[in-house]
Formats: sequence, C-alpha cells, structure tokens
Amino acid sequence: MKIAINCIYHEAGGGIGEYIYNLVKELVNLDKGYNFVFYITKESEIKFKDLTKGIGVIKIFPFDSKNKIKRALFQQYFWKHEEEIENFDVFHSPFFYGPKFKKAKTILTVHDLRFLNYPKSYEITRYLFLRYAVKKSINKAHNIIAISNFTKREIINHYKVKAEKVKVIHEAVNIDGFLLNNNSKSLVINREAIQSNNFILAVGHLEPRKNYNRLIDAYLELPAILKSKFKLVIVGKKNHDFNSIISKINKSNDVIYLDFVTREELIWLYANCKIHVFPSFYEGFGFSSLEAGLFGKPTIGANQSSIPEIAGKGGIYFDPFSINDIAEKIQKLLSENELYETLSKGALENVDRFSWVENAKETIKIYDQLYGYIKIKTNAN
Repeated sequence: MKIAINCIYHEAGGGIGEYIYNLVKELVNLDKGYNFVFYITKESEIKFKDLTKGIGVIKIFPFDSKNKIKRALFQQYFWKHEEEIENFDVFHSPFFYGPKFKKAKTILTVHDLRFLNYPKSYEITRYLFLRYAVKKSINKAHNIIAISNFTKREIINHYKVKAEKVKVIHEAVNIDGFLLNNNSKSLVINREAIQSNNFILAVGHLEPRKNYNRLIDAYLELPAILKSKFKLVIVGKKNHDFNSIISKINKSNDVIYLDFVTREELIWLYANCKIHVFPSFYEGFGFSSLEAGLFGKPTIGANQSSIPEIAGKGGIYFDPFSINDIAEKIQKLLSENELYETLSKGALENVDRFSWVENAKETIKIYDQLYGYIKIKTNAN
C-alpha cells in the first residue's frame, strides 16, 4: 500500500503543525512496511529528512505558503499530476483541504470548525475559500478523523455526514518537548512579580473566543488577599480584536501579559504556576490543559467545547459566560488544599489517556481498512 501524506504545514506551528510532526514521527517509528510519500515545503526539507529517517519518499510542494490565492487556484492540478506519477492508494490530508483524485481514497483530519463559528478570526478571502473547500472536502472524503468527540459532533451537525464515517482519534502532548530545564526562565519573564507557585496561568492567542475579558473581570473580583498572593499571567500572541483585552490588562498591576514566549519559557511557566485557567468558548482539542497536566497543574476551564473532554479529572469547570462562576471556581481551587491535591494528581494521571503512539496506531487501522476496501472493490471489478 502506498500512502501519501500532505505535510506542507509541518512547520506552521499550532495544533496542525504538532499533529503532523508527531503523527509522522510515530508512523516512521512503527515502520509497518508501508510506502509513504511525504509532501513538504522547501523550507522544511532538512528537518523533515531528519524526522523521517530515510523512510518514504519526500517531495516538495511547489507553491509558496505565503501565496495562498495561487495555491488555492492551482494545487488541484498538482495533486492530479502527482496521483498519476506516484499512483498512491490513500491520500491523508491532516487539515481541511482534500483534493479530488481519480482512484486514490482520501482521509481528512478535521481539528475544528472554528471558521464557521468565528469567521471574523479569518481574512475574508480565506473564510470564503474555507466555506467552499471544507464542505467539498468533507463530502468527498472516504474517512474523516476528528481530534475530539466535540469536533466529531460539529462535523456531523454542520455537514450531515454519517457518524460511522468519522473516527475520533485524540491528539496528545509531545512529552519529550516539555522537559524542564533549570535554565528555562529567561530575562523575558524574570520579573519580581512572577515567582514560582504564586501565579495563575492562561495560555492562548489574544482574541475574543479565548474569553480573556471575562477572565480578567473574574480575577479582579477575587478577595484582595488572593490577588496579592497570586498574579494572573496571560501568554499569547496578539491575534485579532485584542485592544479591549490589552486595555483591561493595562488597568491592573496584578494582571501580567507576556505576549509571545519561547518554548523553554512556556515550560517554566507551566511548571511554576499554581493553576492553569482555560476560559475559552471554543477549542477543537485544547493542548494547554495537558501541557499543564504534565507538571501536575490543575485546570479551571470552560464547561463547553472540548475542554472538559480533554482536561478530564484534572480540572473543574465553569460557565464561561458567568464572571461570578469563573471567580468562584478560581477562589475554590486556590483556597481548598485537599481539592487542589486531588485535581493535581488527576491532572498527571489524565495525561496518560493521550498518546501519539496510539494516535498513529489508530490512524494505521484506518489506512488498513481503507486499503482492504480498495482491494475488495478492485477484485469485484
């Protein structure tokens, strides 16, 4: 069986980049004897050759990632030509777009449907393309991988596909990438206000769906003794519609915004925070609760989207639209030591539910099932 995997977002960062990197890494480590073709960008060629360890064929995708319009208009011709050359049986697209093929069957991984729920977080041309392309790709895909049960429900509700067409395969945390180094805390976060075990940590881009405005209001409602002991630290790039969030941050000396931080700095923050708070309205998976869980840090999170599904017994949950409920849950976890210890233990144990090795094994099952279907259909003809 020959399997083509579209890895052009390998170095894009975020959930998709992590997914591609870890899936390919474990597929290569399992080495089941499949013939792989990995499509990558020129910029990631050296790193990807190291990742794949000589297994499979690496081919360069010819369209610059910055030229999205040209890519959208002409990539179908590229994929049609590649099918003729490589004659692959299965094409796995680890994100929204699935090309049309003459013979090859397509597997699509859907991380979320954020563009439908929060269209303003996309440029208008990108949004319009996604509305058209995602519906088309989902309808023609033979199998769909959803990264959470929440995402599966969204796919079924929005696109009316059959439930058996969608398989939930959870993502995981790359544990090797979250090892604490004693020198991790750099000058960027070396402030007197940010000391070990005396801050609440929130991680994610600054944008409306992350719900930081209500989080800050809830934090400011905490008793003065708690605010004096625990600062609120927010980490994330300015994405869009962030001015009101920055304005709130600037009005309080107890709320600290760090913008972008390095991986080493982020690891230090997870390891040294008291609790992790996740107020977002919408997450397809939500890595940060697992990343915090690696260090035994409980999550206080929104009771919707995928957050309770992923944080599990390592968290307690609030109504993200209720400032009072957010404040009450934060105060409860900061004040009740027995609850804190229970959730801390739960957060550590919860991480064990998720594994990139298992993710790859479950993905291989889909490859095998689809290839079996192809052989049966070929023999029937």
